[in-house]
Amino acid sequence: MLDEAAALGLTPYFAGIYGAKDDYKTFSKRIVIDRIIAEHALAGPEFVAFGDGYVEIEDTKRVGGIAVGAATDEARRTGIDEWKRQRLIEAGADIIVADFCEQEQLVRYLWGE
Repeated sequence: MLDEAAALGLTPYFAGIYGAKDDYKTFSKRIVIDRIIAEHALAGPEFVAFGDGYVEIEDTKRVGGIAVGAATDEARRTGIDEWKRQRLIEAGADIIVADFCEQEQLVRYLWGE
């Protein structure tokens, strides 16, 4: 995840980049989100999470954060996967992106510009 963020030039926009580990019982996405909220004393929309799965979207909305759903079409490597899009919307995503090619617009949205 860190390598992908760096390759996309997104690292400077974040105070930290986190991810869950395979040992979900002691390091789940929910635990990671709760830790970030506590460590950085964040409230509601001060917390933003990006994800292509419903779990991180639901967990982000649970804490009042902004959930960015990545409905990437991994097979074609372009565009939106409609099945993922619908699933992310149902989970509560605030915004859906196909990828981060239009990061300037995404940043403007997140900063309320």
